[in-house]
Amino acid sequence: MEWTDKKILVIGGDQRLLYLANILKDMFHQVETYALDGAERLTGIVRIDSLQAAMQGADIIVAPVPFSKDGMHLLTKENTTILLSDFSENLQKNTILFGGNISNSVLEAAKSKNAICYDFMKMENIAVENAVTTAEGAIAEAITLSTQNVNQENCLILGYGRCAKAIAQRLQGLDAKVTIAARKETARKEAIAQGYHAVSLEDLEADIAKEQFIFNTIPSMVLNTEMIEKVSTDAIIIDVASAPGGTDFDACKRMGIQAKLSLGIPGRYSPKTSANILLGGMMSSLEIRI
Repeated sequence: MEWTDKKILVIGGDQRLLYLANILKDMFHQVETYALDGAERLTGIVRIDSLQAAMQGADIIVAPVPFSKDGMHLLTKENTTILLSDFSENLQKNTILFGGNISNSVLEAAKSKNAICYDFMKMENIAVENAVTTAEGAIAEAITLSTQNVNQENCLILGYGRCAKAIAQRLQGLDAKVTIAARKETARKEAIAQGYHAVSLEDLEADIAKEQFIFNTIPSMVLNTEMIEKVSTDAIIIDVASAPGGTDFDACKRMGIQAKLSLGIPGRYSPKTSANILLGGMMSSLEIRI
């Protein structure tokens, strides 16, 4: 099937989708946008002024990453609100839908309408490349908040998944002293083999006071009140776990510790790179050669 002859709608989202729309206009027969912040600056793209009109004629829809932050609304620019229920109602039969962490209610509606869904966040190549952009952005935010260099400072990373590994590798390249805190012994052994220090999460409280930079990747409350009370008051905490993160931010505020839940880093720090990453996932799914 020649997908490039089809009409594609880019709806909502952040700067990633703005860059992506600009790329897609040179690849597809017609590209339209709705509720995409900054779309008025793009040429060769049709802007639609209603959700119904936008979705009715679209063969392919590219939706935000993440699809929704509150489970009720599509992620869009501030002055536009799209209920997931309205999105589902207007989803046409046999449409191809792309998005990140597509909401269950939309998946159910898509199934009933024989629409095909491709979730960016379930694509291995995108997950790997997103980990790199997230790692770079997380370190950039830590450096921005701190008055100290990363070089030769103690840096703690909670978790040892894909994103944690990317952060650790880049911190090591900056000559930081990297410690991995992980529950599984196999993860700790792997971290040690890569040249990092490693500690069990159960033993973390005894050593956390010496850490200058703390990066959390675990989506559960690991940096609770008791743990935060052990953290140095001039430490920096960057939490990149899914909302609400794994840090007691109220406790950080009481202690005067700078802590930030840093979500959507790829869209804020490297939207152009991230757009190309999403493009690769789309083209692979549609079997189109870039």
